[in-house]
Amino acid sequence: MRFGLREALFVLLLLAVPVASYFVVFRDRNQMIVAMREDIARDQQKLTKLEQTHAVMRNLDDEIQKLTEAIAAFEQKLPEQREVENVLKEVWELARGNSLTPKSVRTDKIEKQAQYAQVPIKMQIIGDFDGFYTFLQELERLPRITRIPEMVLKKDPRSEVDGAMTAEMTLTIFFEGDQDAAATAASSTRSRL
Repeated sequence: MRFGLREALFVLLLLAVPVASYFVVFRDRNQMIVAMREDIARDQQKLTKLEQTHAVMRNLDDEIQKLTEAIAAFEQKLPEQREVENVLKEVWELARGNSLTPKSVRTDKIEKQAQYAQVPIKMQIIGDFDGFYTFLQELERLPRITRIPEMVLKKDPRSEVDGAMTAEMTLTIFFEGDQDAAATAASSTRSRL
């Protein structure tokens, strides 16, 4: 077989077809494939972030549920307005039950908060320290939320008995509901005492 100009042109034409097809078809397709892979990678990153956010949201739902249950438990410990008088009676009976003599009980201005209100009650109690200590322990065990932000203990100068004391304290009772009804309950209790 003779290799001439015609055959050389034919070989060059055969080699030019793949090179031309690369520039005409495959180069554009390769660029499109690279762009699609970049899009897929971005979408996968977005999916990963979305899955992480979804996991956090599930955790937030659990946390919200736990907090809702905690709020419900807290609200169960808050007496309603009509029960404030009963809590005051209970405190009064605890003091007397521990051989303490409540000398004065005076309610201060009711402080209204977002979901609750509080009634500060200034008390002066006279008695034995051991009875007062037991009174505080029983007060702590009450199912209602109470707080003692101020307390001053003094030895009773009028008594020669060892352990005789006078306590001046502020007892705060927390409750839920309307201020007016609680004020009425607190003033009616004050008038009875």
